[in-house]
Amino acid sequence: MAKKITGKEGILIDKQGRKIPFCSWMPSKTLVQLVLIHGFSEHMRYYFSAAENLCAKGIAVHMMDLPGHGAAEGIRGHIDDFQEYVDNIDLILNENPNFLKTKPVYLLGHSLGALISVHYCFQKRFDFKGLILCSPLTGFQMPGSIPVIMMAHLLSRKKPDHPYPKPTGVKDLCRNPKQWKVYFSDPYRVRTITPSLYLSMESKTHSLQDNAATLQLPLLVFSSVKDTIVSPDAVRRFLGNVGSADKTAVFFTEAMHELFQEEEKDQMLDKIHAWIMERI
Repeated sequence: MAKKITGKEGILIDKQGRKIPFCSWMPSKTLVQLVLIHGFSEHMRYYFSAAENLCAKGIAVHMMDLPGHGAAEGIRGHIDDFQEYVDNIDLILNENPNFLKTKPVYLLGHSLGALISVHYCFQKRFDFKGLILCSPLTGFQMPGSIPVIMMAHLLSRKKPDHPYPKPTGVKDLCRNPKQWKVYFSDPYRVRTITPSLYLSMESKTHSLQDNAATLQLPLLVFSSVKDTIVSPDAVRRFLGNVGSADKTAVFFTEAMHELFQEEEKDQMLDKIHAWIMERI
């Protein structure tokens, strides 16, 4: 008989007064908890099937929409200060009524969510048992990224919160043409980015690399050699510098950037489950 799974949704209010939707997937018996932070342009609904998979194995999964993403309030694809993203992890940990204080907790972030998660761990504000990063934004790979950065600096002088079309297309995200149609039809998907957010991400990738040695948590990283958004070389550089004595890396050879939407998803979820179970 399948284990009973309960999805519980609600609204949290962050320091800026924005409404932040969240969801907790709760098994009938929770062994461990996972806080999942989605990437840029995404939202938590992209991870519901992954949450259901892990929840069936006894892992409670807590998610939220980042400000300006999904159904969360805020200017689309914008943040005034990157620290606002980091602070919002506290909402899931401290304000979520479904969070279990007595169960061990792991943190998982994808892309921008990985960048946010690492910076949260740098600040050591919670005793996570491990950190899982998927396509972590450790450095940009996009062709022409230097002109994009220069343009963002120019635009930020006058309109730092003005939205512009994001510089990547759906073919950079996933190799499945059927998934491209989903991206275009998804009303929650962010299709713009502001100079403030782009420059914040670019800056935080440098501070991530500079402070990698201070990260001591058990670490599991998934990346792809064909990622055209995040630099695989930057991921390897981060892995080489990170201070954790317990670190595992999986590099896929065919997947694109959004690994949870790729064929390798089930393989990745099995690895995540096994890795967590080995450490609780």
